[in-house]
Amino acid sequence: MSLVVYSALYGTREPLNPEVFGPFADVRRVLFTDRTDLRLPGVEVIHDPLDGLDPARASRRAKLMPHRWLAEDWSIWLDNKSRLKRDPEAILAAVRAQSDAAFFAFPHFARDCVYHELQTCWENGLDDFRVLKERQRTYRAEGMPTHSGLIEGHFIVRRHHDPEVSRFGERWFEQVLRHSRRDQISFPYLAWRLGLRYEFIRGLDWKDTVAFDHVDRRDRIPEFPRRHLAYQAARRLWHQVGGRRRT
Repeated sequence: MSLVVYSALYGTREPLNPEVFGPFADVRRVLFTDRTDLRLPGVEVIHDPLDGLDPARASRRAKLMPHRWLAEDWSIWLDNKSRLKRDPEAILAAVRAQSDAAFFAFPHFARDCVYHELQTCWENGLDDFRVLKERQRTYRAEGMPTHSGLIEGHFIVRRHHDPEVSRFGERWFEQVLRHSRRDQISFPYLAWRLGLRYEFIRGLDWKDTVAFDHVDRRDRIPEFPRRHLAYQAARRLWHQVGGRRRT
């Protein structure tokens, strides 16, 4: 089974991560970007103009629809903030041994509910508050259950030419264009609506597989106003006090 590892970087808010693909040079490695100045040794750079999109949404084109560009059977997506630590062929072998599903991702490290993820996004200014609240209302009105699962969107393994997966990718990108740019939010909703068969990666430890440390998220400057700042401060204090009591 052929395999490609790919990433994307659009705009100038974030620096290029030269270690995103790790030391693994025996597999095709591809970087999608709107920039003409980027080069990485041993990496194929595909120039993809913004075409009127903001960089965040433009970066989702190849991420969510790799079947449009990549001919290989399987792909591993890595966010530019990531750093691959495990051999890609070993990763593919592990997920294929797990099941015959065509879409795999690690479960979110902290949350399993899209409603909690929505709150986290508006609290931290990761998208427009009005858009996120509209998504919250829509999901509740349509009956989407709580705690229905949440993926770590910075690392995805797919058989991307599988008809179900490629159709899902097209619809997924539509959600990003029409609603929130946070694809990690639209994924569980759309998977629930369309009945996508996907699996959480269970046979690999995510910390031994991929690092997510290129950009310190504590230093991130949000593009949108943060919400509930007083509540967040009170919550941090509560955890600090609770932690001291437990010790």
